[in-house]
Amino acid sequence: MRDWLAGLPPVTRRIFLAAAAVLVLLLVAAGVWTFLDQRAASARLAFAAASMTYRDALPSAEDAKLEGAARELTRYLADYPRSADAAQAWYALGNVEYQRRRYDAALTAFGEAARRSTGLIGTQSRLGAGYAWEAKGDPARALAAYQEALKGRTPKDFAYADLMLASGRAQELLKQPAAAIQTYQKLLKDVPDTPRGEEVKTRLAILGASA
Repeated sequence: MRDWLAGLPPVTRRIFLAAAAVLVLLLVAAGVWTFLDQRAASARLAFAAASMTYRDALPSAEDAKLEGAARELTRYLADYPRSADAAQAWYALGNVEYQRRRYDAALTAFGEAARRSTGLIGTQSRLGAGYAWEAKGDPARALAAYQEALKGRTPKDFAYADLMLASGRAQELLKQPAAAIQTYQKLLKDVPDTPRGEEVKTRLAILGASA
């Protein structure tokens, strides 16, 4: 081959070598693409399996099932840390750990989910983190989590009412009744048809305020 190339005219030899280089690059690219495509498919299958375990465990609240779901989700995240479903898996793990009353582990999982998503999963994760801080007896950090989740949200956004209600509850726990009243009244004004309306009105009545 070397002798054959040496016998070619210089221009022809350069064209041949350039074409060979392009061919090698295309073959490498095709191999990488195939590998990534297969890995993405494997990740989707693994996430589907972990999700089934999660959906079965969460409503049951059985310790053994919750432990199994946590194990499956943790394994998935270890195997596919950069997958498209990583944020959702971290959020699911946060919910499982919260149910298991492992609040520090839940906070870690919710934090990872929120770091990976600025959308719905991120909002839900910050709400979950607030619940975990409340469960740990730290309403100040819970309120901070709720307020962070509310940034940029509008009354039409998902979880707006839940976040406002949770914020008011945290303010009550912090002995800030005036702030809680303002939050509850704003919630009723912003979302007058909220399913949590009666609960909000009850909280206002307890605080000596009207809707």
